[in-house]
Amino acid sequence: MELRHIRYFTVLARLKSFSRAAESLRITQPTLSHQIKQFEGELGVALFDRFPRRIELTMSGHMLLPYCERMLQEESAAVQALSQLRGLLSGDLRMGIFHSLPRSLISSVISDFVTRFDNVRVVARLLPKSQMECDLVEGRLDLAVAYTPSDTEHIVAEHLYREELVLVVSREHPLAGRRSLPMDALPQHRLVLLTTDFASRQYIDCHFRRVGLPLDIALEMNEIDQIFAVIRKIPLATVLPAGSISKSSGLSIVHLKDPTPERWVALLWRRQTQLSAPAAKMAEMIRSAYQLDRD
Repeated sequence: MELRHIRYFTVLARLKSFSRAAESLRITQPTLSHQIKQFEGELGVALFDRFPRRIELTMSGHMLLPYCERMLQEESAAVQALSQLRGLLSGDLRMGIFHSLPRSLISSVISDFVTRFDNVRVVARLLPKSQMECDLVEGRLDLAVAYTPSDTEHIVAEHLYREELVLVVSREHPLAGRRSLPMDALPQHRLVLLTTDFASRQYIDCHFRRVGLPLDIALEMNEIDQIFAVIRKIPLATVLPAGSISKSSGLSIVHLKDPTPERWVALLWRRQTQLSAPAAKMAEMIRSAYQLDRD
């Protein structure tokens, strides 16, 4: 067995979609399909049942999956152990950061870390929640700061703080100056929202599906600064994490209530994986920074 085949099989088994798995692995769909067929040929069994719109693991696939997951975990652990031998705080630290994290605070922590530990190269990427979780599970990230994950079987989440979702409007918007607005009044206003791959958008969609009220969404965008630019020009409102709005933005915040939408922000890493020394130190500094910020 090749590790490449094991990794491809594990991602495809979890996502159950050749297109999404190929995107996650950053390869083409035909390449993934060929590699899976090659793996099945090597093993002499079919690992997936292929249907027109979905795939499912066969009995052989279900049997193989936990062994492959353990192999990938052991590979990651071996790489980390060898890295430790090369120096306690050296090597690469790969981090994922969700888009709405208060950037001044996390930037200060990363800057402090890089100044203190110049033998570590930090690669910090802004990622949607789904991509971040996938990269953690597949070992492409060492540590992340994001909302509590949906995949708690494979990812550890250590809570840092609760973040409120708020309504954001321009100072000329009819809602500007209001202190609060009931959640169920939101469908009465035209909105520009983040795209559905963002956790805050998923939370909003879930709430309004549950109460059976349709939202009036005029525009979807995947960049918060662009959303701000839009609502400064036209009378749309948006819902974003409070930490994404700076005091100098020139925008008005209206608190949502009944219920107040909140999510836990957490430190994330892959379950059954020992953090490398750089990742453990970064996690310690992030904990301290957010504790001081709350105090």
